[in-house]
Amino acid sequence: EKVDVQYLLERKIIELLLLYGNKTKDFEDLVFKENESGELELEPVIQQAKVFEKIFLDLQDDEMEFSNSQFKMLYYTIIDRLNQEAEFDLKSFVNSVDQDMANEITTILMEDERYTLDDWKRMDIFPKEKEDTIAQIVSETILSLRCFLIDQKVKGFQQETLQNKIDTNRNILEEVKDYSSLKMLLSRKLNRVL
Repeated sequence: EKVDVQYLLERKIIELLLLYGNKTKDFEDLVFKENESGELELEPVIQQAKVFEKIFLDLQDDEMEFSNSQFKMLYYTIIDRLNQEAEFDLKSFVNSVDQDMANEITTILMEDERYTLDDWKRMDIFPKEKEDTIAQIVSETILSLRCFLIDQKVKGFQQETLQNKIDTNRNILEEVKDYSSLKMLLSRKLNRVL
C-alpha cells in the first residue's frame, strides 16, 4: 500500500508539539561558514530553543504549509496556546478545544503507539531508536518534510519540462538544479542528525 509520507510527517510534527512543545532543547543546526581557503563549509552551531519555536521558525523559513487542513488548524491552535501559556498542560488543552479537535488529538497520540519503529524504518523515515533526543527527532522530522517537499517540487518541474518539450524552459532547469543542491545539502544535514 502507498504510504502518505507527507501526512505522516505532518502528523508527527503535531505529535511532537503536543508532547514536547514547551520543552527547551539544544538544537544543532548546520550553518555555512567560510574556511581559510574561502570555501563554504557546513559548521554545526548549537542553539537553545523551545521545541515549538524551533518547529514554527523552521516551517516559516521554508514557507511550509500543512497539506492536511485538520493538522493545519491544530498546528496554529497549539502554537497559539504554547505562545500564550508558560505552562502547557496537554490535558487542559484537550479539554478546552472542540470535540472534533479533541478526537483528532487523541487519535494522533494513539496512532503514535500503533506505528512502531519498524514501520518508520521500513518507510525509510526514521532509522533511529526511540530514545534519541527529542531535539534530534524534531530536526529529523522537519528535514524529512523539507526533503519530501523538494522532491515533489522537482517532480512538478520535470512534468512541466516534459509538457514544454519544444522549448525546455531554462528557468525550470535552473530551479531543478537549485532544488537538487538544496536536497543534497539537507540530506547531508539529515545524515549528521542520524
